[in-house]
Amino acid sequence: MKRSLLAVTVLAFALALCTSAWAGSVTYYSSPYWSAGQGGSSSFSSSWWQNIMAKNASFDSTITFIDNTSYGWHSTVRGYGTYLTTHWFSSQVKKGHCRANAAASTPATCTAVN
Repeated sequence: MKRSLLAVTVLAFALALCTSAWAGSVTYYSSPYWSAGQGGSSSFSSSWWQNIMAKNASFDSTITFIDNTSYGWHSTVRGYGTYLTTHWFSSQVKKGHCRANAAASTPATCTAVN
């Protein structure tokens, strides 16, 4: 009985850790090839605080947060680096957004973190 209780406790703890880690970020856009102007956005949430774009090679791109009231851009970062990140520590409802400013034949992924 004690072994079963221990196994159930360990399993519940492991599932709780996996669920919280999985809920902490979402890949909202990914593409192996990018054309100029191509991009995507996450869902709106008040809990997003970090936006990341990871690329296999450098190309001109932009990441930002867009609020759901004025649709204004906040904490915008534009650059050529292979890893772009921005933060917006606001409780306002917003979405992460990423876009290519030039065509690129390289995979890249955009992720919002809460």
